[in-house]
Amino acid sequence: MGAPRIIISTDSQVTTGQIDKLYQARNSELAKYLAAFRRAEMHFRGVTMAGTARANITDADNLAKGLAANTQLPPHIMYEVLSTPAAWPSDTPPSTMAAINTMPDWRTPIIDILTGQAEVLAGLEE
Repeated sequence: MGAPRIIISTDSQVTTGQIDKLYQARNSELAKYLAAFRRAEMHFRGVTMAGTARANITDADNLAKGLAANTQLPPHIMYEVLSTPAAWPSDTPPSTMAAINTMPDWRTPIIDILTGQAEVLAGLEE
């Protein structure tokens, strides 16, 4: 996925406990998300959970409270209503991916450097 280790910040003790394997997910929907997380977790060398106080994430807290109470949110809080699940069950077959062929252009050397496919030029002129 690009990052060898990730740090996840959350204000939820339940989420932290489930990811740290202290709690089990009893709700079937939460169990699906936890299973999807476990599959993604294998791609990293380390996953660290960091607790965050709600005072530090006021926008997220306002979003959660507003959605729970079905009230109008302030215009600076952006959100997206999902019409399909964010995590698919493990028995769902993977979808077919199409290869996209691109012609080399001025971005190609930059992309090669960013993806580690080319060495950075040793002496850059100023």
